[in-house]
Amino acid sequence: MKTIVFCDQYGQLGGGQQVLLELVSAALANSLAVKVLLPAGPCADQLEAAGAEVRRIPACTLTQGRKKFADILYGTAYCLNVFLRNIAFLRSAELIYVNGNRLLPVALLAQSFLGKPAVCHVHLNHGDLEKRLFRIFLKRKRTRAIVVPSAFIQRELVRFDSIFASPKVRLVENGLDTRFTQTAFEDRFSGRPLRQVGIVGRASPEKGQDVLPALARRFPDMDFHVLGDAAFSSADFYAALQRDSPSNVHFYGWVEDLPAKVREIGLQVCLVPSRCFEAFSLVSIQMTALSCLVVVRCLGALEDVAENLQLHTFDADSDLIPLVETLRAQSAAQTCAQCRLSHMITLSRYNNNAFHARLRDLLAVLSAEN
Repeated sequence: MKTIVFCDQYGQLGGGQQVLLELVSAALANSLAVKVLLPAGPCADQLEAAGAEVRRIPACTLTQGRKKFADILYGTAYCLNVFLRNIAFLRSAELIYVNGNRLLPVALLAQSFLGKPAVCHVHLNHGDLEKRLFRIFLKRKRTRAIVVPSAFIQRELVRFDSIFASPKVRLVENGLDTRFTQTAFEDRFSGRPLRQVGIVGRASPEKGQDVLPALARRFPDMDFHVLGDAAFSSADFYAALQRDSPSNVHFYGWVEDLPAKVREIGLQVCLVPSRCFEAFSLVSIQMTALSCLVVVRCLGALEDVAENLQLHTFDADSDLIPLVETLRAQSAAQTCAQCRLSHMITLSRYNNNAFHARLRDLLAVLSAEN
């Protein structure tokens, strides 16, 4: 039985870690022995329960956004320490699969000193510094693949350097996990005014939850919901958002069972106001699968997702108040029809069975290569 060692920089359950759970499930289904290096947290616990051998490593805390020179030094020392303390664990692998970029130097060291082939799965539209690191990784003989989640990220890498047009750069589009793939359509609008609006996911300035206080003051008869916490982002932002929000903005922290909470709230609209160039948008497909009307900022891969799913879009924060007014003015039948169409497309294109098959095919090819 071949062994694959996955490496992840976070122990919390962000979008990248949801993909890691699916990757591990696909590896186990392919009869691979699975080991994982990552910090302690709910992701590590779930992986262990699924049957993976998990080794918990210290967390690596770097500056959010643009990295400083001190971050580079600290991150390099951190990866060297992880490599040296886990040499036997890494040596047992036929393939090392880095989920995210922070632990990529661990894979580079394993390639150089242990002769191990490696893969990197990219989840963000990284800056030039990270792209230079990906370029170094791509050129190495023992690099099997750089996996990207969307055509947008593939285009951005090629725009940075034509070397990323290499067949080693593999597009494997994200998809739904099992919590969302069997969800029947629910009419959230007939017989009810549009009142329940939320934002789902990690709370941070780049994710845009700070658009809610102004909306809540403009529409005092509506309720606005923040489903998520600061996670590995700035806790100061989350605290300030709570202080600045009127009483019709409600905070739930990390939500373990998102489908149940959405139904409990009666959530009707999900805003995705990200200010960063998203690599995909798991939240968008999850919330359309839960029959919500999803509204996204037209930026990065969100533009492609919006076109695929026929979603409402906006450009600037100032566009949101007139957009909400428009949505409140249209008929429930019209809104329901829009949601039904997006729900149907989502379950057809992004269902878990198809996603799982894409990952199994990817791992079968990568683990079979000499």
